[in-house]
Formats: sequence, structure tokens, C-alpha cells
Amino acid sequence: MRRLLLTLTALTLTLHAFSQRVTLSSLLREMVDREAVTRFPAYRAHQASSYNRTSVSPDAPGWFADSDGVWCIREETNARGETEWVLMEDHGPGAITKMWAVCFYYGLADTTGANVRIYLDGSPTPVIDTNFFALVKGESFIAPPLAAETRRAGNLYLPIPYAKSCKVTMNKKVFYNIISYRRYPAGTPVESFSMALFEQNKLLIDSVNRVLSQGIDTPSAGKQQSTRITLAPGEKQTVRLPKGSRALSDLTLNVGDGPQLRQTILALTFDGRQTVWSPIGDFFSVGVGIRPYSTWERSVTSDGILRCRWMMPYRKSASATFENLSDTTVHIEFSYKTVPYRWDSESMYFHSRWKSGEPTPGFPLFDYNLVEVQGRGVYVGDQFTVLNPAEGWWGEGDEKVWVDHEAFPSLFGTGTEDYYGWAGGVVPTSADQFSVPFLANVRVADPNSKGYNTCTRSRSLDAIPFAKHLRFDIESSGSMRYNWFHMLYAVNAFWYADGTATDNAEELRQYASQPPMPLSALEQLNTAAKEQDYSVDGAIEAENLSTYTLSDGAVESDRIEIWGDRSGGHLQGFELPAGASVTVRLTELFAETPLKLCVVTNSSCSEVEIRVNGELVRTLDLYSEHAALPVIDLGRFAPAENALEIRFTALKDTQLGLDYFLTR
Repeated sequence: MRRLLLTLTALTLTLHAFSQRVTLSSLLREMVDREAVTRFPAYRAHQASSYNRTSVSPDAPGWFADSDGVWCIREETNARGETEWVLMEDHGPGAITKMWAVCFYYGLADTTGANVRIYLDGSPTPVIDTNFFALVKGESFIAPPLAAETRRAGNLYLPIPYAKSCKVTMNKKVFYNIISYRRYPAGTPVESFSMALFEQNKLLIDSVNRVLSQGIDTPSAGKQQSTRITLAPGEKQTVRLPKGSRALSDLTLNVGDGPQLRQTILALTFDGRQTVWSPIGDFFSVGVGIRPYSTWERSVTSDGILRCRWMMPYRKSASATFENLSDTTVHIEFSYKTVPYRWDSESMYFHSRWKSGEPTPGFPLFDYNLVEVQGRGVYVGDQFTVLNPAEGWWGEGDEKVWVDHEAFPSLFGTGTEDYYGWAGGVVPTSADQFSVPFLANVRVADPNSKGYNTCTRSRSLDAIPFAKHLRFDIESSGSMRYNWFHMLYAVNAFWYADGTATDNAEELRQYASQPPMPLSALEQLNTAAKEQDYSVDGAIEAENLSTYTLSDGAVESDRIEIWGDRSGGHLQGFELPAGASVTVRLTELFAETPLKLCVVTNSSCSEVEIRVNGELVRTLDLYSEHAALPVIDLGRFAPAENALEIRFTALKDTQLGLDYFLTR
């Protein structure tokens, strides 16, 4: 233990000597410096992934498109005449901070896949050329846990800095991958990665691997304070932490196992501002029951000990408040440590908020918001719990992260399990539970994911800074795309932010005061909902309109492939050869009106041109490998003779499936 403490101290103390120049060694030291994340950094986070490139905007057909594993920047021929698929490309100083890859290749039988090549600073020779799966699983030149296999996937955390540019390729057709990287300001001095530098830093790399393996149990400074708290129903108690410029560095709780994990609230206040409000269990990813796991920042033991090592600084004062929202008495064991902390202009407060609500339908698809923050800060992690009432997969949804009001998310993922560092390919079972330093599949329900499932991820070098604004969404997208089919979410987001930052989180006492919803209750809700007809409020059902005009060659069709519920139970379908058109009139409109369209996308669809009252308003590519029913916002229009005339013209042979129109 003493040797490990000396190693950790040496790693973190030396960080400041390297703070002006980015190197492999400085990044490794930063990774295991628990204080580093409390200060606003000088980089922007970016992500390259194989996400479906038909996802271009929320009002375009492909926003919720699946098939996220076969896309890349481009194909090119290298100097040796070989074809390579470019996964990631960046110009300027930066560093790769995380690489994820599914570890089977176009089928579970192929576990060899392709080589990954990393080119730096314009060199035609890669600094890394090795099997992609071996690299991310820790079976190449870097050992676990800096590279570690999870479930049917692997994650590389070895940082790869570059001074001028970086390009990552595969030597075979692209397959599911995500690459996180930093982009530093122009002029930042960076020492580019090389295998020679890797060998020179081998002792440091081995030390970091030992520290990460120790994880939550690395030695912590400070004197431990302990107390026992008993809360009657509705009661709250506050524990004042030592005053002065300090940081809460080690927090341990035990409330036992059961509904009290959800119904007992932890609220942390720093310098007079409450920044944490969460059910105790959900803060530790066990809001629905104890499941042991261990990561770098949080852990849970089988006997209910919950521990957190995120550093939480304050300038003058801090307190922890516990509140019992249940109707039974709760007993809490609470221990903590604080350490001196030097507060400066880049220091930030730790935040976490819990979000849940009513069960949400599996269709229409939507972006589920974890948190939105206004101000300056750094996003450092999340936990995602879902109650899935059917055997089968629940998490097709991609993460979408907008930073500083950008027009398109700078981080766009490939699926929920991919975001949390593992992979599908089969329906998950409890055998897929795991934990590594920055990732954990805490709970997988049996049989076949039916019940509660929980994943969590924390961010080290791949943390996401934001200067003005952050919005973090994950698509609500499972395999059961019906309006009657509901799932239930309960999530936590974790971030640091300035004292003036604001967020959209609420204290959801009405949900935290209830025990976790039983699976049987959600099944009963779905059974009742299935008896109800699905109809979008205010929809003008396309199949009920009698104002269609078809050009020569256009014919009606009832063979339109869909994946998702149809409003009213039906849709209106057509087969259009290139150049053919369908026109429909929406009547009894007397003022300027918004116009939205729910339309089918599938593999038999192609490009169509849309005109409203003769004006070209959109050209839509309705092709999608997997069928869907997106809603498209066409804009606002003034009616002509109290009507909108909408014409669809096929630019190529296509199916056209119309579900409904909205004019409000």
C-alpha cells in the first residue's frame, strides 16, 4: 500500500511540471490525477464514429437512422497502392483519448477483423499498425486496463498525442468504431506519440496500469470522519463539512439494500449552492438494488458499501444533506474525507442531478435529454437505467452531444451499448455484467434483458469541456417501436461547472418518493395501452384524404415496409417511377400554417422533390437500410384559395409512404 501511495503521489505531483507541454507522460499523469478534472482545461472534445451519415439534422429523415457501423470519412489509396478506410482525421495539435471497437467483424464468427493504422503529422508511415481488436482488448503492445476487453468489444485509453495532424484508418471495410480525441488551441506544444516514446515511458505506463487496477481503492489523503444517521419518514439531516478552501475527496455511504436506495436523497451544497440532488442509490448506479462493481470514481460492494472518489472542491463551506422520502425509517452510515484545495480561476464545482419520470412510448422516437447546462463546465459521466418489459434489445439509441450551441453534435455515437463501452450482437444476459476503470455494465436483467438494466461511464481524458452550453441526449430507441410499448428511464449526469452556471435539472420528489416501478406494473400498463388505438393528436391521416392526384405511372401500393406504429393504424402508399408525381390538397386552411409530414423511409425509397403551392421546399432522400417513420418539418406556408397543394415528385424510382400531416 505504501508503495502504491508513493507511486500515485509521484505521478500527480509531476503533472504540473508538464502542464505547459502536452506529452504522452503528461497525459498519463493527468489520467490518474483526481484533482485535474476540477479545473477547466484548454482543449475541445471531439468524436469520430461510424454513425449513419444520413443523420444530418432533426428535421431530416435520417435523424434516428440505425445501421451505424459501416460509415467513415472516405476510402483512399495509400502510397503502397492499398485501399484504406479513413475513420478519423484531425489537423492541428491534439490527442486521441479513447478508442472503442466492436470485436467481431460482420458476424460473430470473425473475431480477427482488420488492422488499424494511426498516421501522425502527415507521415506516410503509421506509428501504429496492428490488429484493431487486439489493440483495444489489451492483447497488442498495451496491457489492461489501459486497453481492456468488455463484452464483445474493447476500449483503448492509452493517449496518443500529435503535434500537427492525425489520421486513423482500417485496412478492411469499416465496421463499428468510436474514436474520442482532444483538439488543443493552435500553437499548443505537443510531443507526438511514437513507439520509441512508448518504450521510454514503459515504467510510467506500468505504474498507471497498476494505479488504475487499484481503482477506487487507491490511497486517499485526509482524516476520515464518520457518523450514523437515522431518518424518520419525511425527515432530513445535514452534516457540515470542514470550512475553508478544501475538497470533499472520499465519500462513503451505506443505506442497505431495498427501496431506500431510491427513496433516500443525497444533496450536496458547496459555498451556499446546492449542486447535487439525487437518490443515493442512483448516484451510485444501483437505484433499483445493490449490484457490486468497481470503477475509478465509484464502487459498490455486495454488502452495500457505496463509495465515491470524484474530487468536489469548495472555497469556504460545504454540507451533505440526507432526506428520507419514504414512509419507513432509514439508517445511514456516512464517512468522508476532505483535503486542502487551492482554488483558482479555473476551479469548478461538482454537479449531479437525477432524472426520471413516467414510462415513455417506444414510438415515435425521440431524443431523451440527460441534462442541458448553460455556462462553463466539463461533462464527466453518467449512469443510465432502463426498465425493459420484454425480452430483447432496449438500446439502439445514439448519444448526441451539442457543445456551445453548435449546429450539429460534435459527439454522435453508434448505439447505447457502444457508448458504454461494450457491444451487442446477441441479446444481453447477466453474463454481460462487467466493470473496468471507466466503464461498467452494472446490471443486466434475466432473461434476455427483461427487467432493469444499468450502464455507467465516467470520463477522464475524454471529458467534454464546454465554454457556454452543453446538451446531452441519447435516442430513445429500442427494438419494439410501438406507441403502446413503454420503457422507463432513470438517469444521472455528472459534470463540473462554474458557480454561475445553470441547468435544466429539477428535484423530482414525486418520482424519488416512490419505490422503483415493478416489472409487472409496466407490463400491465403496456397490456392496457395495446388495447388503445394509436393516433397522433391533430393528425390529418393520409389514408383518409380523398384529394390525391396521380401522374402517369404512379400507382397506389399497400406493400410499404415500415418499422414503427402508424397513426390511425394505416398509411397511404404509392409506387412512383422516376419523374412520376403524387399531389394532395389540404383544405380549409385560412391563415399561414406550419406543415409537418410523417413519411416512410426504407430500402425501397429514394429521392423525392416536395413542392408546396408550386414552390420547391425540400428534396428528401428517403432511403434507409432499416425502415422508419420520421416526422419532417417542411416550414410555414400561406394557403392559396384556403388550401396547401403538396406535390411529391420522384427523382428516382421509389416507394412513397405517407402516414399523416400536421398543420399546427
